[in-house]
Amino acid sequence: MILKRISEALDTTPNWLLGITSKIEKAPETAALIERFVNAARGMTREQLKLCVIQAEAVVASNH
Repeated sequence: MILKRISEALDTTPNWLLGITSKIEKAPETAALIERFVNAARGMTREQLKLCVIQAEAVVASNH
């Protein structure tokens, strides 16, 4: 409960605070791109963020 509140105050996740990363995030280049993506998303309006998510999902779906 406390960790969740701290992570919310810092605008991050409990996993990030604990140093837990997924396999994809362990690659430095990938982690840097994800961080850039997150930082850009923070500057978007809710509508822009929705559009960006739809586009990202479309890119992933096109690979299947």
